[in-house]
Amino acid sequence: MGRAVQGELVEAVSRALALLDAFTIEDVSLRLTEMARRAGLPKSSTLRLARTLAASGYLATTEEGTWRLGPSAAWLGARYQVGFDIHQSIGPEMQVLANATRRSVSYFVHDGHARVRLLHVPAPSAPGTSRGRVGEPMPLDRGSPGQVLLAFAGQAGPLYDAIRKRGFHHTIGEARSGGASISAPVFGSRWNVVGALCIGIPAGEATASLLLSYAPRLLASTTKLSRVLAQQQASIRPLVHRRSSWHPL
Repeated sequence: MGRAVQGELVEAVSRALALLDAFTIEDVSLRLTEMARRAGLPKSSTLRLARTLAASGYLATTEEGTWRLGPSAAWLGARYQVGFDIHQSIGPEMQVLANATRRSVSYFVHDGHARVRLLHVPAPSAPGTSRGRVGEPMPLDRGSPGQVLLAFAGQAGPLYDAIRKRGFHHTIGEARSGGASISAPVFGSRWNVVGALCIGIPAGEATASLLLSYAPRLLASTTKLSRVLAQQQASIRPLVHRRSSWHPL
């Protein structure tokens, strides 16, 4: 019995992955019948699998009743890529940015319903200050890093439209009363957002003009990182499940 159950579970996973693999880079969305055809599955099984995947954010429905890859597919790819890139590329560039601005720099990723700080470089002028609580979950919808992650993952709304248009976002005392920050997205291959680079300063020192003065240097770093990560991702493309990219349109 144990072997039969194990085999059944493996088959269920294979079918779910086949459903995700039905999407190509060119597909913004697919009808259920087309998903079933490409995956080689009955329509009834496809619907059950699609609903299960949607409950975890790996698929989503559109207003037209079609299906598209969901944000969890993007975050899965982002975590895969970060495993290769975080210490070789992201960390050194964060140190360069911290030295240039004399401010602390953090790198955040989306993790489920929160954002998580993966790396933190303290301000060179205050090396003995907080380490930035690496690994601590923080809200996505408060503070500039989370809102940048949401915006460039396709979140709808005027705030996120404005962030996408600017290319960065800043907040003062929003996620935490004592903190202020300005953040910009880091992209991997095919313009999938993989993280947010953030310059943080004490709220007591912060003004909008001061935070905006860091924007050119911040964007230079995120542009550089995005190019490097895209090139590195391209070099390992044969190992990547290429049809797992999510289109936020």
